[in-house]
Amino acid sequence: MATCGGTQVFILILCLSELLTVGILIFSHGFLLTRQVVLFNSSCEDFKIEEDHVKTKIKESTNNGKGLSAECWMTPTFRRAVILLIDALRYDFAAYNHSLKVGEALHYQNKMPVFKSILQSRPRHAYLVPFIADAPTTTMQRLKGLTTGSLPTFIDASHNFASEEISEDNIVDQLVSCGKRITVLGDDTWGGLFPGRFNQSFLYPSFNVMDLHTVDNGVLNHLEKEMLQDDWDVIIAHFLGVDHCGHRYGPNHPEMAAKLKQMNSMIKKVVDNIENDTVLFIFGDHGMTRTGDHGGDSRDEVKATLFLYSPVLDIMHSVFDGEHSLPVAQVDIVPSLALALGVPIPYSSLGRVMENIVVTVEHSREEADHRQLVALAQNVKQVRRYLKDYKNLGNVFPLDKWQRLEELNGIMLPSIENLSPKEQKKVYIEYLTLAKLMCEEIWAKFNVSEISSGLFLMFNSMLLITVFTHCSFIIKNKIPIVKRVLFLTVLVNALFVFTPYSRISVLGYVASFFMITWMCIHRHIFTIESIYLNKSDCTSLLLAVLMCLGSFSNSFVVMENYVVAYILLSSLLMQILIPFLKRPRKKNTKLSVDSYFLLYAMLILIVFMSVRLSSWFWKCREEQSWCSPSQVHTPMTGLQQSLRNWRYFTSLFSLILLVWLPRRWLLMCGNLNGSRLGVILFNSVPVMCGVLVAAYWALQASPTLHNVNISEYVVIPPRVNYALTLVYVTAFYFLPLLIYELPQSNTRTSMQLLLDNPNILIPKLCQTLMEKYNEGNQRTSSVPVVYGLATAVSAPLVSLLTVILVVIVMVAGDGFTPAVVLLLVTAVASLLLQAISSWKTADSLSMIMKPSWSAVCTWFILSIHGFYSTGHHPTFPSLHWSAAFVGFEGEWNGSNFIPALLVGFNTFSSQILFGLALPLVLLAPLAVGVIFPKLRCNSRLETEEVRHGEFLLMDEPDKAEDALVFLGLSYILLHAAKVFCSAVSAFILRRHLMVWKIFAPHFIFEAVGFMITGCSVLAGIWFTLRIIKVLKSWSEYLHHKNS
Repeated sequence: MATCGGTQVFILILCLSELLTVGILIFSHGFLLTRQVVLFNSSCEDFKIEEDHVKTKIKESTNNGKGLSAECWMTPTFRRAVILLIDALRYDFAAYNHSLKVGEALHYQNKMPVFKSILQSRPRHAYLVPFIADAPTTTMQRLKGLTTGSLPTFIDASHNFASEEISEDNIVDQLVSCGKRITVLGDDTWGGLFPGRFNQSFLYPSFNVMDLHTVDNGVLNHLEKEMLQDDWDVIIAHFLGVDHCGHRYGPNHPEMAAKLKQMNSMIKKVVDNIENDTVLFIFGDHGMTRTGDHGGDSRDEVKATLFLYSPVLDIMHSVFDGEHSLPVAQVDIVPSLALALGVPIPYSSLGRVMENIVVTVEHSREEADHRQLVALAQNVKQVRRYLKDYKNLGNVFPLDKWQRLEELNGIMLPSIENLSPKEQKKVYIEYLTLAKLMCEEIWAKFNVSEISSGLFLMFNSMLLITVFTHCSFIIKNKIPIVKRVLFLTVLVNALFVFTPYSRISVLGYVASFFMITWMCIHRHIFTIESIYLNKSDCTSLLLAVLMCLGSFSNSFVVMENYVVAYILLSSLLMQILIPFLKRPRKKNTKLSVDSYFLLYAMLILIVFMSVRLSSWFWKCREEQSWCSPSQVHTPMTGLQQSLRNWRYFTSLFSLILLVWLPRRWLLMCGNLNGSRLGVILFNSVPVMCGVLVAAYWALQASPTLHNVNISEYVVIPPRVNYALTLVYVTAFYFLPLLIYELPQSNTRTSMQLLLDNPNILIPKLCQTLMEKYNEGNQRTSSVPVVYGLATAVSAPLVSLLTVILVVIVMVAGDGFTPAVVLLLVTAVASLLLQAISSWKTADSLSMIMKPSWSAVCTWFILSIHGFYSTGHHPTFPSLHWSAAFVGFEGEWNGSNFIPALLVGFNTFSSQILFGLALPLVLLAPLAVGVIFPKLRCNSRLETEEVRHGEFLLMDEPDKAEDALVFLGLSYILLHAAKVFCSAVSAFILRRHLMVWKIFAPHFIFEAVGFMITGCSVLAGIWFTLRIIKVLKSWSEYLHHKNS
């Protein structure tokens, strides 16, 4: 537990952060709407009678009609279907490029000639076409679209970790209800989406993107054997090797060529076993970028492959020429498969039937036209019914499009038979196309009242935080005010119990009213201090505000990694130049002005070089066409052998620096003396964790990784590392001190040591304690000498951060270890610059004990810079999915909490790191002033108290707590301002062409990052308060011991 006052500090920051979070959640609920599900199911009886209105007589051939199921909506074309879903099969993986000469093809080009061969030898029976996916292009959302025929909304991307059962009407349920027997093989996602639906299943863990072969080999072991059986009507085989190969190596890699050749061989065997009553579907659920990622809506991500084949399929009546470029929407496969097999189209499907799927070679031209019209007519009836029911649920369609649909409906109902077949077909296609476009538009509909309510609540929360950061009431009235803030927070959260009885937007406005009322009632308590902002503070705040306002520009969001680096360097440079130019030269200083200028120049140069070098680790966005992907994003196993050793030893050297630099600092400060548990742990655990990480990298890069005996050991080092880190953090929480009291010998020896070493790196106990110890009996008491007391607060925090840094580089991957080291060097150099600047400009010691706005702004900008320098972007394709398998093989018994946690830890590692390390902004000037006394350079502050270092926080507990309140709230306020600007920009630009591609993902990443930042800040401040409490207890114990 922290002290009573410390607990109040923690509660105050927690409550104000939580109020901001409530506003963000209300905004998200209005902005990221999910589609309303219509829980009705289609049945065979729906349109049987109405089909008689379509004057067609279908002549069924003997071969094609034998064994077909009873008529349902229309006569089926095929009895059975084989569906081969090759995950991430991009269109150019399958389409043969005739312009390439031998040896010119990339690793993913012309490796599947089976499609070209079939199209050339059997052009009448085969069909190859681009298969266009709807964003987001994550596997979960694509499977939902491919089985329900509906369009997933943007927020559904968050469900990619959870294989929730599909409750909406879908093709699998329709097949089962019509007595079709389904055998599924491959990706175990199918078992989560459709539990209990399959006659037979051979499913394998799918989430381990490092595993290219387990799922595919499992499918291949059963596919051919199952096709020879007669106990199935539909076979679904979902291959994952191509997708996993893209994630692991990228598309242009020899492993991708090998995987595509394996699929090519498999397809040859399957095609040879397709009978006349069977249709073959081969398609990809999405594509992939040039780096092997997916999730967005770029051309390479949405353009997958669709290949149809049957020995009796007839493409000749089509306007197509076999292999062509006219695309097909992925939702179109649902009505096509349903009518081809004679089952109802799922209720909520918006797809358009592919007319060729209902025509065989046994049909004449007239019969083929009739069947295509019947299929389109039934398709239109199904979509029209769905739109009517969806509208009856209270949803509103765009008036212009709905009126046009009503006009087309008026044409179809009374007079469709009077039109020619060509005109009928044109009307049907226009209706289906317009219906899909209209639904795409309304499912981007926003709840403006909830959005406004959330923004208003966020603004009021930020206003309240701003007041708290500049109030002087806290010292006098801390406990009653914090209790009242806690009451306000509970009251605001309690409002949402009434969500079933009131609109969320109304509750949000009521919460804002409570906050405004609370501020008005307590206005007499608030005493705003005279806000003094020097030029450095103003400049830093201006740059931070400009960075936040940049969220309104799509160009800024795309280029944010460049802009943030520029703002960081500009902010640091201005903070140093302004005080340096402002103060006149003084002759009687310990260091000359020229020496300070050289020191500043050296630190600025280090920051410039670190920031510049960190650009090597930036990840390329799709919009950054000039950007070439760096090899650091390629796993070590994907590199050439000559580069693999260079990568390993570079990463190993960086890892050594990561462990050695903090250790060197604590040795310099005298915190690693004695035999306290914390000292023993710090001397051993970070080194052990580093060795385990190095062993993990070596096992990963082993050329015999696919050997079972070796791969079994790959997960052991990370798991041991997690366990050691947990034990280490727990031990440091309960026993955080890293100080050492010299054993008492006699007063003369102790005093002589102090007199001989007035500025030693092992600081003496502060004057306050000396006076306490000398009270009473000065003859028998001795003055204790304590190692590491001047850095007693920061040392445990540095020790904790060291191990967390090692875990971060382990989860991030070997390629990003130098990036983390560069980020660490940048942060340390920035802290030194801030510390020196504080000592140079401060007029009193109280100014040293309170962080400046410029220091907080720098830390804020650094946290955002760290996000980009560790290879991230606010886009879903940039997520490092490989982090989910650090220490795990991909089997979590149905729970994806651990992989989601690891991916989140990797993505927001910078926010976590800088949030935990935030107290160092307060502690750095105090520590630097003692460890490097010549850097104080301010004769007005040369008092005995200056030499106390961080122990000043014990001398002035109220000022220390106020400083922590200001530090935590100001840092959270800056992040809240960035989230707020991102939310406002997403709202204002909600009709912008790039809203779902740029602004919405940017807001989501900012919102999640803010919540993680808040948690990290709270954890860092709580740990700091814990250290202060233990240090105070030790001080009291020492006082009683020496009394």
